[in-house]
Amino acid sequence: MPKQSTILTLCAIALIGCGSGEEDDQPASPAGPATEADAAVSAAMPADWISVDDAARTVSITLLAGETDANNRWNFNGYASGEATVVVPLGYTVTVNFENRDPAHRHSVGVLAKAASYPAIFDEATPVFDGAITSNATSMAEATAPGGGTESITFVASQAGEYALVCPVPANAVTGMWIGFEVSESGDSGLRN
Repeated sequence: MPKQSTILTLCAIALIGCGSGEEDDQPASPAGPATEADAAVSAAMPADWISVDDAARTVSITLLAGETDANNRWNFNGYASGEATVVVPLGYTVTVNFENRDPAHRHSVGVLAKAASYPAIFDEATPVFDGAITSNATSMAEATAPGGGTESITFVASQAGEYALVCPVPANAVTGMWIGFEVSESGDSGLRN
């Protein structure tokens, strides 16, 4: 029995030493897309709920809270926890037509600073751009009503950068009710996921 144990141990060591057969000493890829194909993957793509009028310099976004069952209906157009990013061109006027399709919970939306995590309760939800938040956004009793409540907000995307569309109703953002919002200096628009 000890002889079998020794043979098995030596075989295991030999297998580990052989590796997977793949080259492990290839250099790490540089930050950012390495090829045109990688760049295409990270490019913003058209989405039927984001409409851009370059001549008028406007963007219209139909943002639906609780559209799907994803993340317990605490999602925007089916996305949660930063799974997607809405991209708008710098300087454009943005209108967000917000509808709460969640049948049970109130929701809201604001363009807030992007963060690694969000609090369970916002002491204050200050939008990055003037007008970029729905009314009573932090209230469980007065945010946009469930079952089809609507509200529209309009603002100018006046500063390039990475932000987030966040629901600051208590417990929503901390559990993933947020997606990215990017203001692009290069003029890109659409959805990146």
